[in-house]
This record gives sequence, structure tokens and C-alpha cells, in this order.
Amino acid sequence: MVTIKDIAREAGVSPSTVSRVLSGKAKISPETTKRVMEAIKKLGYIPNASAKSLVMKKAYSVGIFMPRRLEQTLTSTFFDQVVSGICSYINNTEYEIVLSIVPPEKERESLERLIKSKKVDGFILLTSRINDYAIKYLRNLKFPFVLIGSPDKDKDYVNWVDNDNKKAAFEATEYLIRLGHTQIGFLGGMENLVLTQDRLSGYKSALSKYKIPVENQYVMFTEFDEQSSYEKAKQMLQLPNRPTAIVCIDEVVAYAAIRACRELDLKVGYDVSVIGFNESIFSKLSSPRLTTVNTNIFYLGYYAAEMLIKELEEPYKTYKRLIVEHSIVEGETCRAI
Repeated sequence: MVTIKDIAREAGVSPSTVSRVLSGKAKISPETTKRVMEAIKKLGYIPNASAKSLVMKKAYSVGIFMPRRLEQTLTSTFFDQVVSGICSYINNTEYEIVLSIVPPEKERESLERLIKSKKVDGFILLTSRINDYAIKYLRNLKFPFVLIGSPDKDKDYVNWVDNDNKKAAFEATEYLIRLGHTQIGFLGGMENLVLTQDRLSGYKSALSKYKIPVENQYVMFTEFDEQSSYEKAKQMLQLPNRPTAIVCIDEVVAYAAIRACRELDLKVGYDVSVIGFNESIFSKLSSPRLTTVNTNIFYLGYYAAEMLIKELEEPYKTYKRLIVEHSIVEGETCRAI
């Protein structure tokens, strides 16, 4: 394998000079640069990622960071789509990906270890919480990161990519109202997630617009896993005056609600309408086909990766925000009453 020392010997320069030519950041005479580049071409030298990281003092890796329990992550249709979007962009760059899914109690330890080890040049954060530790920590260090989701505060001082979740939930709720529903439940995720609070706000705004009172018993929160969501949906559907429709924060939550309906002998789309979020292939293949809000998850990941790489390669003095469009995809789980 050709090394920097081989290039230096061929060009008649020192290995450090070759390194400086490869880095492109040092002032080297045109004649010397030409000799080095000709030697590289002649010997067929291809710098590997490790060599380049030593020369540039960069890891050439980006971290995907998600403080959530593994069982909640791997059952989520959001996770595989957003990571696919990130990989789609990163795979066309010189960077590699370091995936870190850690339980919340190990978040601080994991972040500190990754940064101190210099294994990553920046992070893509896959979740945003109220008083989010990771955001605060990385901002204090001035360490590059992009958030998928919007921060609960200081929105103008963080790079982030998100949907307009208040608007999306408003439209999902309004869709059910226009079908004649007035008893509408909301199955959210964890209460400390900005996503949950934004979609809850949109749900309440739609009810308010149509002068429908918010029933606290119709608002429940889950852990995003199938079992927790099923239990909450079943609890809601067994209320004396049960809702006739449910807004579910995620596709997994929606399918758990459908399972609860079936076990209670309630026909989905007739006795109870269900609308979810985050369309995936399962939404199209399920029977009945799920009515859902397509949030274009793939592009959330793709644009977040693009934003981070641009920040690492050409740091900007201004922070960037991007809203990805959403749309309601009609299936068979919602009907007029």
C-alpha cells in the first residue's frame, strides 16, 4: 500500500510537506504542489479516512444521537426512515456515521465520551425535549449539531429541521371534525417531548376553532412503544362516553389503537376513526389502510445531514431553520358519522 512516505520520497520532499499539500490549508509553492500531485498520480495513492483525519485534525464522522430506550426506537417507523435520509446524504460525502442510541440516564456520559474521544465532528440529534440536556451541553461547548425537531427555546440560535407540527395536528384534527366527529381523543408520546406538546397544541387549537371543549379524559400519553400505546388506547376506548375518533401521534401508536379497537369489537373506520402520523410502507399495506399525515421523514434526515455537513465544511455565522412540508394521506380508517 502506498504511504505518504512513498509520495514524499518520489517527490523529493518531506512527509510533512505531503501532508500539508493534502490538507490544502498550508501555503506551499506551486512547483512543490505540482511535484507532490504528480507523485500521487504516478503511485496511485488514495488517502484513507484515518490518514486524512490525522492530517486535517478531523474525525470525518458525524454522530446520530438519540437518548431513548432501544425497544422504543427500533419499533418506530420514524427511526428507520430518518436514518435512511441521513445515510442517503452522508454516503455521498467523505464522512462516516457513528450511531449512538442510549437510555436517557446515560445521555450525559455518552455525549461527553464521544466528544472527548474526538470520534465525531458534529451531531444530528433525533429528538427534542423540554429543557433538553444535549442541546444545552452542545451549545455551551459550541460543538456543531443539527436538531431534527424544533427546540423548546432559543429557536433562533440552533440549527434545526422540522415539520410544522402544530399545523399538522390542527389539520389532522380538523379533518376528523369535518367528518362530523366532536368526541376526538389524542394519543401523544412522552409529555416532555417538544413534538408531543406541539401536536397537542395543534389538536387543542382545532377543537377551539370549532368550539368543541377539550375533554381531559380524551388526552393520554404513551411511551411510543406498542404495548404502552395499546394499553392507553384501550383505556380511552373503555371510557363511558368514549371518543369516536383518535388522533395518534405516530404510526406505531395508531396501530396499537387499531389493535385495541379490534379487541373491544369496535370496527375501525365505522365505530372509531383513527388517524396517525409518519406514513410508511406499512400504512399502505395495512388492512384497513391507515389514514395518516405524511411528514416526509426521509427528507427530515436528508436535509439535517446536508445542513450539518455544510456547517462542518463552511461554518456560517447565522443559524438555519428548515420546515419540511406535510400532507394528509387518506386511507380507510376514517369515515364520516
